[in-house]
Amino acid sequence: MRVALLIILLFISGYSFAETKDKTSQCLEGLKSDSRFSSIANHVELDGQSTGSMLDDKARPDNRQRSAIADWIDARSQCVNLSPSQVAVGLHMAFLSIVAELYNGQITFGEFNRKWHDMLKEIAEKYGN
Repeated sequence: MRVALLIILLFISGYSFAETKDKTSQCLEGLKSDSRFSSIANHVELDGQSTGSMLDDKARPDNRQRSAIADWIDARSQCVNLSPSQVAVGLHMAFLSIVAELYNGQITFGEFNRKWHDMLKEIAEKYGN
């Protein structure tokens, strides 16, 4: 009886952990349809998963886009806090290390996307994903 209860408890715990682990991804995915980010949606991948064909984007953010970038930073932070894992936090810290340059107009959207692409690749290799 105890073994059966233990197995059920482990199953439920595993299921809950998997569900929690997925909350960050679901939240980040939801950023793509958030109207607050419409001014930057064609310049960056809002869910942070890839950079697509945006590596050559030579535009720098205008005032409206800087406001959207600031909101994007906050929204990504909230997503990561839903289920902070080592990988999610590592990716978010990498994101924070370069997004300020974009916000301040020191780099173009394309330069940001190239840096982000390189960081994604590096972190994926580090954590074996």
